[in-house]
Amino acid sequence: MSRPIAIFAGYLARYPLGGHLLSQYHFLAGLAKLGYEVVFLEHYGWPNACYDPPTNTMTDDPTHGLGQILPFFKRIGLRRWCYVDASEEWQGLQRDEVRSLCRDAAFVMSSSSTTWLEEFCECPTRIFVDIDPGFTQFKMSPTPSPSCPGYASPHDFNFHFTFGERIGKPNCPIPTHGLCWHPFRQPLALDLISPQFTPKAPRFTTVMSWSAYGSVEYRGVSYGQKNVELLKYLDLPRRAGNVFEIALGGVNAPAQPLRDFGWIISEALAATSSVKAYLDYIGHSRGEFSVAKEAYVKTRCGWFSDRTVAYLASGKPAIVQDTGFAETLPCGEGLFAFQTADDVVNAVEEIGKDYERQCRAARRIAREHFDSDKVLRTMLQTCDVPVPR
Repeated sequence: MSRPIAIFAGYLARYPLGGHLLSQYHFLAGLAKLGYEVVFLEHYGWPNACYDPPTNTMTDDPTHGLGQILPFFKRIGLRRWCYVDASEEWQGLQRDEVRSLCRDAAFVMSSSSTTWLEEFCECPTRIFVDIDPGFTQFKMSPTPSPSCPGYASPHDFNFHFTFGERIGKPNCPIPTHGLCWHPFRQPLALDLISPQFTPKAPRFTTVMSWSAYGSVEYRGVSYGQKNVELLKYLDLPRRAGNVFEIALGGVNAPAQPLRDFGWIISEALAATSSVKAYLDYIGHSRGEFSVAKEAYVKTRCGWFSDRTVAYLASGKPAIVQDTGFAETLPCGEGLFAFQTADDVVNAVEEIGKDYERQCRAARRIAREHFDSDKVLRTMLQTCDVPVPR
């Protein structure tokens, strides 16, 4: 008996870094585990959109990215995929095959706005997943705009889900643009991450892009990136000890000034060159400490990081800046939401009192609140899509 088809449109070959790949692999593996035949589709989007880690350059050539993702596809039994390259050549599936699959699919799911193919319109059930709440909505046109290469407009989808679990609340300023944004969490395919217990590991780590893609302004208010928030906590190493490490990337990231304040700075590319490197970096950590993007904090949107899910699933306690997620996730054991430097210092001390218990609690939170079986099943039931298993 054939399995129902689930089409996942994403952004993998163009950005083949470990953390990003892993976050999307959870969707693919999770849908396969639910009993779907998963098909992956990606469009090149715009010129020189492919990041090539070995040369640290942008290019039209997806060779490195495809080399990273195709072995994983084989591992989970994903046989059919397509990458439309910058010369409009269809690698893998051909256009008529994609059109036919879209007609037959149970749904098309788009993670973020980076891939659009006209063939998606052939599928009556189209699901948009917003992984960057605030920035997605602030950049949307006040009037519905159509999709185009490199931009999948949320208005071309029937159902809308967001990591911003508090969008629509009275004190959350993110506009809905007349769409119903259902709260959603990063799915976790538990088989992809094994816990690693490292009681002698001294450092709380994270991977951070200094200012990523900059700030956005909405109704006269600026909403920025992580750099804005980290600058508020520069003296933490002086208060809690030299226990904080950042795998730092980004143009003009001030590595030496941060070191002067006691932060341990390592190279982001080394920590994210592959999924294995990323999980090894997390696995050798004591836990995570991380600020959030200013936009997430200022809007209180409830965003929760896929990276933090990876730490929790690895059995690493996490100390992360509260964006409103503390309203819906258990905090105080395994997971600590902070709003002040005192909160961070207290969390470091609390974790040190019984590290093994904190690690068990971290894995438990990951299993109970992010398991892909639960998260994806709930999503599909909201869309009235039958789940095969």
